[in-house]
Amino acid sequence: MLKYTTALLVVGSLAFYPSCSEASNKPAQKPAETQSTATENDKFKKWHDICLEGDTGKIAQQISKFEAELVNKPSNDLARVYLGSSYALKAKHSFFPPTKLKSLKIGKGLMEQAVTSSPNNPRVRMVRAIAYYNVPKRFGTRASSVSDFEFLLNEVKKSKSTLRPNEKQAILYYAFLAFTEDGHECATEARELCHTIDPNSEYGKLTK
Repeated sequence: MLKYTTALLVVGSLAFYPSCSEASNKPAQKPAETQSTATENDKFKKWHDICLEGDTGKIAQQISKFEAELVNKPSNDLARVYLGSSYALKAKHSFFPPTKLKSLKIGKGLMEQAVTSSPNNPRVRMVRAIAYYNVPKRFGTRASSVSDFEFLLNEVKKSKSTLRPNEKQAILYYAFLAFTEDGHECATEARELCHTIDPNSEYGKLTK
């Protein structure tokens, strides 16, 4: 059974880890978040939040919405990564093992494709990082999750990051969990940054 928590606000091992001050990838400077981008992100998050409820019928409906979005905009990697995460949730909540494995395979393929196509999009990396953290280690997703969190830790610290405060805290909280489990040197930094952004939020209280 997949482990996937409902606290997502916003689904091998590495040979070495970079220092906390170094980025795994160095994206170009991004412009401020536009209204259309924000609206699209909110829409996708709303669909994905329905999937988090665990109702397989509703998950199927949201998957259809994401798939329709990709028919209209085949290059939309944010829709693609959310679709992949939705399939991972379908895998968790499906009853039959063959359906679970098939859905997880589809979900992983979509998330890999999204990140390969848009490696410097922090929201694409965020969705995969958290989704992959919640997949059992035996499925081989943890290394990619840690790599995503390394990238995102540096993104969060940018003064002009387009990520919202609640997105940053979600990233930092799960980064703290993933880093702690892997003995990563940046675990404490992720926890402290998460608490500092908003000590009174859900994630702020969890990292005090």
